[in-house]
Amino acid sequence: MTLTGHKARNSTSAIVIKAMGLFGSMQALTILCGIVRVKCVALLLGTTGVGLFGIFNSAQLLLATTQLNLRYSAVRDIAQASSSGTLNDAIHTVRRWGWLLGSAGVIITLLSAPLFSLYTFGDLSSTPQFMLLAIAILLMAANSGEQAIMQGTNRLKPLALSSAWGVVAGLAAAIPLIYFLRMRSIVPVVISYAVTQYIAILCLRQTPTRPTPALSLRQLWVKGGPILRLGIYMTIAAILKEVMNYVFIAYLNCTGGTEEVGLYQSGYTVVVRYMGVIFSAVTMEFYTRLASSNPHPHRQIVALRHELLLLTGIITPLLVIFIPFSPLAIRLLYSSEFLGVTPYMFCALPGMLLHALPLCISYLILARGDGRTYVATETTIAILSLIFNITGYRLGGLTGLGIAFTASHAAYSIIMLWVYLRNCHGTIPLRLTAIYILAITAVTATSVACMHVFLMIYHPEGYTPFLFFSFSVSLPDFLY
Repeated sequence: MTLTGHKARNSTSAIVIKAMGLFGSMQALTILCGIVRVKCVALLLGTTGVGLFGIFNSAQLLLATTQLNLRYSAVRDIAQASSSGTLNDAIHTVRRWGWLLGSAGVIITLLSAPLFSLYTFGDLSSTPQFMLLAIAILLMAANSGEQAIMQGTNRLKPLALSSAWGVVAGLAAAIPLIYFLRMRSIVPVVISYAVTQYIAILCLRQTPTRPTPALSLRQLWVKGGPILRLGIYMTIAAILKEVMNYVFIAYLNCTGGTEEVGLYQSGYTVVVRYMGVIFSAVTMEFYTRLASSNPHPHRQIVALRHELLLLTGIITPLLVIFIPFSPLAIRLLYSSEFLGVTPYMFCALPGMLLHALPLCISYLILARGDGRTYVATETTIAILSLIFNITGYRLGGLTGLGIAFTASHAAYSIIMLWVYLRNCHGTIPLRLTAIYILAITAVTATSVACMHVFLMIYHPEGYTPFLFFSFSVSLPDFLY
């Protein structure tokens, strides 16, 4: 590689690491504020309040699907417009669609409120509370459009700052509401978070450099058509994934009971949500970079190789360090009663490194606007994950679930690699392949070694070197 190539790669790495620090800090703050809010609800409102918050938040997330994933589907068009001189038109189009989709969400929320109340509480008494969620749905849609504009124009610092200020302000508004209104505060708190997020991003949003003429509905449809089509594909994939996840949770609840579900959810949250913060932070500017390079496939392939190498270099040492401390993490985040999920984490954490390859390829597919391939691959892996999970649990309980998590990500990698070679006409250099395999080997070896030490400590009387591979042992049973 030439000196210029080295400089370009180092410059890109510096940008990615800076973005990782920025969005990693922001997401850590978001998680911390979420923990504080849950603690306040638990202390002041008890388990009933926590349950009601869960109900209304779930309803809000379901109704938010009316946004058709504008937050990410519009990034591609904004990024391409940035390099083609049509940025003002693209910004105007995305903002208009944000309000239009938000208005559609308001109508759907108002019409479905009685159904939510009847299905959730058995009567229509909570219809007004569900109808009030329309305010949050409208502002969330407008906020999604602004976030897409910021990411597409690479204004990552204002994007992170607006999210951070919105979350902090939302928490500051939530605490007095919970304290003074008690049970009546639940819906106002949900709305307050949407309001503070929108106000924060409104203060930092980008103003067009020149006035943009008003677009007719026909022009708006023509300009926004690609965004909506890609958004529909992304929404379908997300819904199918959630359906498969719900099916498995229902199966686990019927088969293993609520306690088993609680253990699984706690381990899954640590593995996917907390470790996933690194992935989302690193790839925040990666998608924009891919989208802006869409007319140049070779640049996209080079960017993908670099991102995979960088992700591997960041995630591998983090996993090697984190895996031995998994029991401590469980104690700190939950309690010693949840130690039974540790074997699941030991087996599942190597799967997070396997997630790097398909994640990068999926962003490439989205950057090229290939919604059908995206839906096909995501649907396939969602179904395979359900099959792996059920099989793994039947054979080995929570330990089998951890192995199933890693196995499903291995299958995901194979599927996405095939798509990458066949549809994207890309290649992966031998050096990068060797580094990736070595990293997977190191993480897996760490996981196996820590599993053996864990079993020797907590199950010394029944420990054998082959116990780790025996699916007939239900590990959580003997930990208590």
